Amino acid sequence: MQGQENIDQDLVKQLYEVLQNKNATSNEIKAITNSIDWDEIESVKKTNYNITLGGIIKNEWQSILFKNLNFEFSDKNKVLVTGIVKGRKASECEYIYTSFKHSWSLKHGKIIGFLE
Repeated sequence: MQGQENIDQDLVKQLYEVLQNKNATSNEIKAITNSIDWDEIESVKKTNYNITLGGIIKNEWQSILFKNLNFEFSDKNKVLVTGIVKGRKASECEYIYTSFKHSWSLKHGKIIGFLE
């Protein structure tokens, strides 16, 4: 079972690497998370001062950088990721820092759920 947990954790880590890749497209991100309907995800209240994962995937934010990432398994099929994300909107000059807590559900090496 430990081997599967490592595969799942690596998949979630890979997602954060793709998210902060300046050349990554929303299609590349959606390919990793293909079983999640991002339009159905309930995020924190949308404001100009909260960077949500849904907003990143929809290319609402630029120059994304994740800092202080911490990956924890809450059980065999869940990964909790906490940290800080930095980015800016195309219409804004200022960078914004947002603390976040993301909970990922995994099954057989695939991401099947997300809570923000």
